[in-house]
Amino acid sequence: MVRIITKYDQVRREMAEHAKPSLDFSIGTISGQLRAIIAAEDMEFEKGDIKSIKIKEIKMHSNKICFLSAYGSNKYGHAMAVGEPTSLPISMERSADHAMFAAAVNCEIKVDDLLGVLILLPVDLIHKDYK
Repeated sequence: MVRIITKYDQVRREMAEHAKPSLDFSIGTISGQLRAIIAAEDMEFEKGDIKSIKIKEIKMHSNKICFLSAYGSNKYGHAMAVGEPTSLPISMERSADHAMFAAAVNCEIKVDDLLGVLILLPVDLIHKDYK
């Protein structure tokens, strides 16, 4: 029996071998974190669907701003946003337990599928009294 290993299989194997809850990075003097957006439920999508899907919880420390990586991490579509039922100010500890996912093709997302990557960057809040 012969098994052909595709690039996708290689990436999945390497991710399993080296999986960590977060990957940190720095650009000059700015340090940030990368967080994988991972599906926590199975869901079917038709091409063009934009639906909320449960994800594995991502905890965010206070004073962090969120960006979504523009790199297509999922061949079926793209995560457009993450959040939780109650929006909290940036100055508080937050978390995300669902994501908006836009499907480019008909597909089925499975538990543990990578939907995208969240980028967390530190921010100093400056409160000014505007009159």
